[in-house]
Amino acid sequence: MKDLEVSRSDPRQSSLYNFALGAVYSLARAEQLGYPRQSQEPGRVWRRIEETKGLVLRMLVDGQPPEQGEWLAGFYFNDAIVRLDLAFEHILRYVGNLGPPAAIGEVREVATRKSFPSELLTIWSERGRNADNMLKHRSLEVLEDTGISFSDALSVMENLVCALDWVLRNLSPEEIA
Repeated sequence: MKDLEVSRSDPRQSSLYNFALGAVYSLARAEQLGYPRQSQEPGRVWRRIEETKGLVLRMLVDGQPPEQGEWLAGFYFNDAIVRLDLAFEHILRYVGNLGPPAAIGEVREVATRKSFPSELLTIWSERGRNADNMLKHRSLEVLEDTGISFSDALSVMENLVCALDWVLRNLSPEEIA
C-alpha cells in the first residue's frame, strides 16, 4: 500500500486512512499487551474487577493512566473491534457516496453494485459487525466474550486493508461523486 496516494482533490480519503490506521494500531497494541494470551481460568471476571478498581484509584490519586495489564489489553481489543467496524462502514459509505441517513444494508448494496468486492465484506459482516453490536448493545449482559476471536479480528483487519487498497486503486474521486 505504500505506493497508494490519497487524492488531494478528495480529503475524505484521508479519513479512510485514519480510521484504518486506528483499527490496525489498536489491534497491534492489544496483541503487544498480551490480549490473545490472557488466561481463561474461573474467577477471571472478578480478578479483572479488582484490577479495574486499582486502576481507577491510581488514576484518581496519581493521575496516571494504565500502561499495561489485562484491562488495557482488553480496552485496545474492544477499541479495535469498534474501529474495524467504523472503518469498514466509512469505506462503504465512501464507495456508495452515501451519508449517515442511509442504513447499513443500503450502504452494502450500493457499494457492491459499484463493483466493491463482496468477498471483502464476508468476515466483517459475519463477525466484526456482530462483535461491535454486541459491545454496544449487550456489554452489560456479556462480561467477557467479545463475540469475536483475535484471529477473526486479524482477518477482518486484513480485509479492511485490502478494501482500502481496492478503493484507492479503483475509484477516482470523480467516480465517487
